[in-house]
Amino acid sequence: MKDNQSKYSVAIIISVVLHVVLLVVLGLSATSTPLKQQPKPKVQAIQAVVVSEKAIKQHADRIKRTEQDKRKKEQQRLQAAEDRIKKLNVERQQKEAAIAKAKEQQKKAEQAAKRAETKRAEKEVERKVAEAAAVKAEKQRLKKVAERKKAEAETKKAEQAAAAAETKRKAAEVKEQKRQAAVAAENKRKKAEQERKRQEVEKKRVAEEKRVAAEKERQRLAKIEQDRQERLMQEQIEAEFASELDSEIQQLDAVRQQEVLSEVDKYTARIQSSIQRNMLTSDAMKGKSCALNIRLSDSGLVLSATSGKGDSIVCRAGVNAVNKAGSLPMSADPEVASKLKNINLIFRPEI
Repeated sequence: MKDNQSKYSVAIIISVVLHVVLLVVLGLSATSTPLKQQPKPKVQAIQAVVVSEKAIKQHADRIKRTEQDKRKKEQQRLQAAEDRIKKLNVERQQKEAAIAKAKEQQKKAEQAAKRAETKRAEKEVERKVAEAAAVKAEKQRLKKVAERKKAEAETKKAEQAAAAAETKRKAAEVKEQKRQAAVAAENKRKKAEQERKRQEVEKKRVAEEKRVAAEKERQRLAKIEQDRQERLMQEQIEAEFASELDSEIQQLDAVRQQEVLSEVDKYTARIQSSIQRNMLTSDAMKGKSCALNIRLSDSGLVLSATSGKGDSIVCRAGVNAVNKAGSLPMSADPEVASKLKNINLIFRPEI
């Protein structure tokens, strides 16, 4: 479509320049003194026309190259915008993958910590069971000692029946008393030691429960803070991506709207030119105008033509010219065509 427009623009420029060159040649011929008409000046004038056509062709080529450069730059700019959007999508996916990986690593670390805590608790239970077994064994030993001491006491009582053994019995009694006192002292010491150990175990248990509770609370708060940070990071990433994407889309929409308006202007000029070619003009129309409303089909077929404010003669001639044309230029671009289907223009006859 743009190539056709470029060819059309070049044709108009060549036509205008040829007319200007022709007028200049005619002007020079009219002002020169016609004393002697020789063939040489005519040959020079023809050469000048040939040189001018070559310059016109070069100028047309430059215009075509400029149009091609503009289209190429516009394509490059659109491609750069698409590449930028793709890059933003890749960066967003990478950031989401990094967040998911960090969550997985944290989950594994928490599971390892829980397993270690469970193992430590199991060992603590085993230690307490061993201590309880040791206490039980100690009680049994003391019971046996007591039974043995009782048996010994009964034996010594039997020996007391013998008068000859009285002194020995008393000595034994004294010794037994001392021993019993020592045993009682030992029992008292052991009970005190057991109580001390029990209190230490209780203190350790309470301290461990407090430590575990504090650790759980710390982990809970850390998890809440981490979730909050991750949520903020995700929201920031999504906001940045949405902002950049909206900006790119707005730029693309602006470029597209500019292209559509430019195409509408070009086809409006072609429609006016088509009306002008089919219009019968007179000097009475000079300097006058008329507002025309033209409705077209998708193919450019004239559906209706009505006039608004303006000179009645110009309006009548303009409506007749539109109906005479039957079909007017129509773009293949749907957006451009939608703006051309119902077009209002101010028509001024070229007189």
